[in-house]
Formats: sequence, C-alpha cells, structure tokens
Amino acid sequence: MDQTDDIQQTKECFSSLEVVFPIGPDGMREVSASCWDCRHRVECLRKAVSGDRSTQGQGRLAEEKAAQTDGDGMGGFLRRWSRRKSSYVRKKGK
Repeated sequence: MDQTDDIQQTKECFSSLEVVFPIGPDGMREVSASCWDCRHRVECLRKAVSGDRSTQGQGRLAEEKAAQTDGDGMGGFLRRWSRRKSSYVRKKGK
C-alpha cells in the first residue's frame, strides 16, 4: 500500500473535485478554505484535477474552461474550439 492509499483511507474528501476545488461565488474554481491547512493539499488537488478519483477531473475542468465566454463572433468560437481540441489531443495521447 502506498502513501496515496493511506491518505484516501483516512480522508473522505481526498481528491473530490467538488469538495477541494469548488466553484466559488464569482463562478471560478478556488481551493476550499478548509484545505489550506491540510498537509495533503497539494497531492489531493493534483489527484482531483487529474481525474484519478472518477471521470470528473481534467475533462470537466477543460469543458468548463471551453464553455467560458471568450467574446462573441468567430474569434471567440475559434478560441473555444482550439482549447477543446488541445484538451482532446492531450487526453488521447495518454
């Protein structure tokens, strides 16, 4: 059993995207206030955004970022498309 397994057994919130990196009042994701003093914070956040706990993580963050408004018109569309395409290529390369 490695260190990550030990942490997951002792902390229910470990790598749960909605618990450790929730969407704040301004619509942007932010580190939960209760996580700042946790010694497992960095590893936990890495696991949460990589999607190791479930299918949420990276894919969900990429979708949220692509959905954010980049302005109207063709320029905004192309920026959103480019981000989604880059995300797909990175995911496919794994």
